[in-house]
Amino acid sequence: MQHMDDSAMLTALKGGDIKAYQYFFMKYYKPLCLKARMMLNSMQEAEQLVQQIFVEVWEERLYHEIEHSVGGYFYRKVHNSCVNLVRKSNSDNHFSTDHGFLLMQGMLPDKQVMETEPGINIATLSYKENYPEVFNILERSVNALRCVLNVALKALWTHIKL
Repeated sequence: MQHMDDSAMLTALKGGDIKAYQYFFMKYYKPLCLKARMMLNSMQEAEQLVQQIFVEVWEERLYHEIEHSVGGYFYRKVHNSCVNLVRKSNSDNHFSTDHGFLLMQGMLPDKQVMETEPGINIATLSYKENYPEVFNILERSVNALRCVLNVALKALWTHIKL
């Protein structure tokens, strides 16, 4: 049902209906800000980025490029914009320093460095040795997950025995 609503509103938007654009703004603004906030260290930066994207899409009539999912289109634009900001950033305090996020984005290790450094490739790269902070984050996360699972299993087992 939601997809049909978005499809109908997208058709209306392409026909010049500004209320359709307001519909998409109201529907996606907050979730997009939260996505951007997860990638950036500042809610203010996230809100500015999302607002800028909505303005750009409206002013340049980029909504005509959208064929299927309006939400997917905006999420992709926000994601790509955040990744570009993180890559351009020289300040560790301004943008995300979450190594897990950077690793998922393919920014750790830098593929260009890997291709130019002799003897370094993905198969032989050891995160524990070369990126101890990433390894520590992953190790702590796995340990925390084990603790949560143990508590949940004990509670379940106690409930089953009753």
